[in-house]
Amino acid sequence: MKLFSLNGRFQYNISIILVNVFALFLLYSCAVKKPKYGKEARTVSKDSVTATTVKHTFFLIGDAGNADEENAKNTLASLKKRLNRAGQNSTLLFLGDNIYPYGMPDVKDENRKLAEEKMNNQLALADNFKGKTIVIPGNHDWYNDGVVGLKRQENYVNEKLKQKKSFLPKDGCAIDDISINDNLALVIIDSQWYLEDWDNNPTINDNCTIKTREDFFTELEDVLNKNQKKTTVIAIHHPLMSNGTHGGQFSLEKQLFPLESKIPLPVIGSLINLLRKTTGVSPQDIQNKQYTKLIKRIKALIQDKDNVVIVSGHDHNLQYVEKDNVKQIISGAGSKSEAARTINPKDFSFGGNGYSVLEVTDKGVANVSFYGMVDKKEKLLFRHQLIADKIEISKKKYNNSFSKFTRSSVYDSTMTSKSGFHNFLFGKHYREYYSKPVRVRNVNLDTLYGGLKPLKEGGGHQSKSLRLEDKNGRQYVMRALKKSATRFLQSVAFKDQYVEKEFRDTYAEDFLLDFYTSSHPYTPFVVGDLAEAVGVNHSNPKLFFVPKQTALADFNENFGDELYMIEE
Repeated sequence: MKLFSLNGRFQYNISIILVNVFALFLLYSCAVKKPKYGKEARTVSKDSVTATTVKHTFFLIGDAGNADEENAKNTLASLKKRLNRAGQNSTLLFLGDNIYPYGMPDVKDENRKLAEEKMNNQLALADNFKGKTIVIPGNHDWYNDGVVGLKRQENYVNEKLKQKKSFLPKDGCAIDDISINDNLALVIIDSQWYLEDWDNNPTINDNCTIKTREDFFTELEDVLNKNQKKTTVIAIHHPLMSNGTHGGQFSLEKQLFPLESKIPLPVIGSLINLLRKTTGVSPQDIQNKQYTKLIKRIKALIQDKDNVVIVSGHDHNLQYVEKDNVKQIISGAGSKSEAARTINPKDFSFGGNGYSVLEVTDKGVANVSFYGMVDKKEKLLFRHQLIADKIEISKKKYNNSFSKFTRSSVYDSTMTSKSGFHNFLFGKHYREYYSKPVRVRNVNLDTLYGGLKPLKEGGGHQSKSLRLEDKNGRQYVMRALKKSATRFLQSVAFKDQYVEKEFRDTYAEDFLLDFYTSSHPYTPFVVGDLAEAVGVNHSNPKLFFVPKQTALADFNENFGDELYMIEE
């Protein structure tokens, strides 16, 4: 017996409704080419974002590898006018995919002439440009003999621009960094180096000091730490975030024409895009396993830093994406164009040709402007302040009059008071010495050893340390006796996810802090005497209590009011 039946007419109507609903869903969720703005994205006036002096300007253009085509020529011509007015304190950055489709061929290859034309049209922007020009590689630049073809492009660019370090990173290696000025650093990463199948490029690291992907992350961490007081621009072809095709956001056109050819594939096209978005089958999409690993590791290193900006190409549009304190500029619309969308509140997107300009002021404030080609004319589409003027902690007034001595401990008593069962399981360790107050000298860094000036935080994975320097250039290290459990967890257990703040005041932090009591807190201060007795060279650490004070300046945020070991 049939409980219900559907006649043909009703089934037809249901089908029509479902098709319409699906079509509306596609239209609503699809990426588009017109400018789109997140609900909190506001274009601000130039006066409001350049109240302080601009010290350096980056002109950002990527994926200009079809520079022989009309759209690209119009975009390059528009950028050229702006470059001709630029001063010496500026950098023209080509963000990869400089020669479509297969990078720089051998001189005997029939496609070499066209490849040179495409490259020459881009490098012509440097004519009469007073600043520096830097070209970084993209995935397409690796597609002609791998690192060998990349070296061909490097040699060609350096020769044309008559500069040895115009193509970076050099020798097909992973990373380079440049100090632009006292307040600004540029870090260049070859992301395709990371994504490459190294089995197909056995000589990939022959001329590089960095031989493994893990070494690359260590180097990046060191570079970021070295430039912790500077605004740091990371130029990397593959973006960490994208609301374009490579980020799984497809236009209606891409649903119908998913391949390079203009053969419509309705339904099949949507299936292809769905597979791209959910499986990461393409190594060039954010969803790809290796690409995702790269993103997570870099994000974990920069998420707690307010001074870092990421600039990329890869997606053929203009985008600004901001999420979880990561600030991503995409300027990959040099010669191709594809739709994009906005997802986060401060996002911006434009699916046409164009470029962007990043200005950094003398105080480290960073502002980005996006210029799109609309009806073959340049138009300012969006201007945004990425890094605001920092509230200087150093301006806060501190009492610099201290008593000569104070009594303090590494931990307070609540941290070392454990149950008998806990002591049975883990032992008593040296807990009593961690919470036992000791009489120790208060110090003012302005007068200690003739006056010490803080330089930068140390990059240790357990201890909190600060590099200091005296008037004669001798350097000292100020290291807290209380180690950081959250820093250890971040660097060892959660390399691909920023968790340092989330583990504060948790059982995991308490457990690790208790584990540290297995070593005596004052061991370093007796080692020197023992070493002296047997004639071994040694350092001479001294124990002090360092109050928060004017001399610590901005470092008062993370340092002061605890016991420190200071040694030369």
